[in-house]
Amino acid sequence: MAENPVIVMDNGGYTCKFGLGGQAEPHRVVSNCAIKPKRERRFFVADQIDEILDFSQVYYRRPCEKGHITNWNLQAEIWERIFKHVLKVDPSTSGLLVTEPVCNLTALSRRMDEIVFEKFGFSSYCRIPSPSLALYYTCKEKESKSLLSPKETPINYAIKRVAVGGKMLTNYLKEVVSYRAFSMMDETYLMNHIKHKVSETSLDFKADLKTSKLPRSQNRFKLDYVLPTHEDGKRLGYIKPPGSKTTEDEQVLRLSNEVITIPELLFNPSLIGINQGGIAESIVASISKCHPDLHGLLYNNIILTGGSSRFKNFRERLEQDLRALTPSKYDIKIVFPDAEKDPSLVPWKGGSKMVACGVYEHYKVTKKTFEEYGTDACKRKFYFYT
Repeated sequence: MAENPVIVMDNGGYTCKFGLGGQAEPHRVVSNCAIKPKRERRFFVADQIDEILDFSQVYYRRPCEKGHITNWNLQAEIWERIFKHVLKVDPSTSGLLVTEPVCNLTALSRRMDEIVFEKFGFSSYCRIPSPSLALYYTCKEKESKSLLSPKETPINYAIKRVAVGGKMLTNYLKEVVSYRAFSMMDETYLMNHIKHKVSETSLDFKADLKTSKLPRSQNRFKLDYVLPTHEDGKRLGYIKPPGSKTTEDEQVLRLSNEVITIPELLFNPSLIGINQGGIAESIVASISKCHPDLHGLLYNNIILTGGSSRFKNFRERLEQDLRALTPSKYDIKIVFPDAEKDPSLVPWKGGSKMVACGVYEHYKVTKKTFEEYGTDACKRKFYFYT
């Protein structure tokens, strides 16, 4: 365990999970953005977002685009709020373990090093991709201590990236609903909630799509979502029980094939004109880039994390698609850690475990080393992570 407290931060594109290393759960999860309500003149960040009562027609500013930090001024403002007002720690006597995108751009990594040491003045620091922390969390303690050694380096040429993520799914749902029902283009917060509340991964998309066109009595996908009025202080609505009548003061959003078409984009991006394979095809392509002797081992150790993995039947659909693309001699095993809780917290828990086991002390860069060698010290120390 580190002598000084170490802050573990999973800095995602949608949320920021943070807390002290060694704890079982993060201290808090906040939106990684700045929000300006329509009746306010200032932006709210981090924990201040909880003060907003009306989330209708709010204006968002996000520091991340497609997983990469592009607005460092905003990101530093969010971090400062977290360190000083939420965690209430002194960076000069604390360490920081923070996530970064896989194969991050060198300029962005250097900028992060400068922000951590020059702006906030942390005593020590380590940056690592979130998939590595997720792998660390799923391993047993005896195995995890050797996980991050230089001999276990990521195979960069085999890393694949799918162009569809949670933000794109939310935006697509907004467009579909705005075209078919109400204008919801300014209701990002609400539509993201609806996406996670109603979406279901189809195991037979063509058959389910036909079912979604049938009358309500034969259509298990058709549902009514009661939109919030914002007059009673409630930010979110609810799914109306089947068979219940709609009252005059209720504004109901009717959904049917949207329930299955939104998650389907993760497995078939070509539905919206993206010329790329889905998650299953990307996994197969990634494994095929590796040495043939590793194929069986890799197919038997697939780790599933992230917010979109919470969609119903997601794991079953991924295993089904992989089985169709994989030689029968290989067994497929998908590890789904914390499936009953929140799989998006797995990278943070891996970082917390890394601090508790003392591994952080071996891979950190101190402020003294940074002042002597600059960002090159971080590049040499973290090269096997990125």
